[in-house]
Amino acid sequence: MRRRTNVIEWKNPGPDDIVWQYPDEEIRWGSILIVHEYETAIFMRDGKIYDVVLPGRHMLETQNLPLLTSAYKFIMGLRESPFKATVIFVSLKQFKGKFGLKTRTRLSPRSSWMTELQAYGEYWFKVEDPSLFLTQIIGSIPSLTTADVSNFIRSFFIQQFMQEFGKLDVMTAYKNMEDISLKIKSSLDESFRQRGLRLLDLKLAGLNAPLLEKMERTDPTYGLALIAAIQEGNEDKVLEITRTVESMRAIGKAGGAGIGAALVAIPQLFTQQQAQVQTKPQKEKSPIGKLRELKQMLDEGLITREEYESAKKEILKEMT
Repeated sequence: MRRRTNVIEWKNPGPDDIVWQYPDEEIRWGSILIVHEYETAIFMRDGKIYDVVLPGRHMLETQNLPLLTSAYKFIMGLRESPFKATVIFVSLKQFKGKFGLKTRTRLSPRSSWMTELQAYGEYWFKVEDPSLFLTQIIGSIPSLTTADVSNFIRSFFIQQFMQEFGKLDVMTAYKNMEDISLKIKSSLDESFRQRGLRLLDLKLAGLNAPLLEKMERTDPTYGLALIAAIQEGNEDKVLEITRTVESMRAIGKAGGAGIGAALVAIPQLFTQQQAQVQTKPQKEKSPIGKLRELKQMLDEGLITREEYESAKKEILKEMT
């Protein structure tokens, strides 16, 4: 009875499948190997890569698996059938990944304020050197499933991205978002090549700074002014605003002396950012108004509970 010829083929790969391992490790000489376009088949044994087969329909013979054949002749001294080997298909198509990450960085190049900066976007990549790629992932992941391979690439991308992204401050990132995408891609190209990958493109879709969003939402008077200064790249104004807030906190720590003057100065400073000039001086706020703004500062985390209680006592003295 004629033995049925084995056909080794990666059928119906999913859109996110990068690698697939043929489930049977007993391969017969004379089997048919079908490698589709945008694929490569790699023969391995004992964790070592032997032969790489390009797209086409191939009958497995000694001439198209020269390295594996030589290894078997050396080990066995004869032609073994079936022989043991692992066949792994690698897709050479383009893939897309998404990322979202966060880091702590300075508000501006000269600012001492540290805040959280979030980034999200997409990147496109492909396997450029299948053999090198396999040597990088084998032993680094639990299995060659789509999930494990995708997580490996995504983790590698984020690790490399963070090394470059963490060097930026908030103002620089907001002002040069498109240039940053190109700069980071350029810095990651070599790291990808070293793992058999090619980074085709990277798009930084958006940035978020939770501190700025909170300030914009809870007190637009100075929150909007700070955001405007950052977006305009006006570092002098950014430093002026942040130093005023720091001075206000220092006043609270000193026992509240002069807190009323600080509470008046802050709205004036941020109004200047929007109007540039003031036509007449602002009246000093009443003790009730000062208490309200003091409570708002506590709620927004700009001062501590101890600073709040100390400053409140000073304001209450004015009312007696």
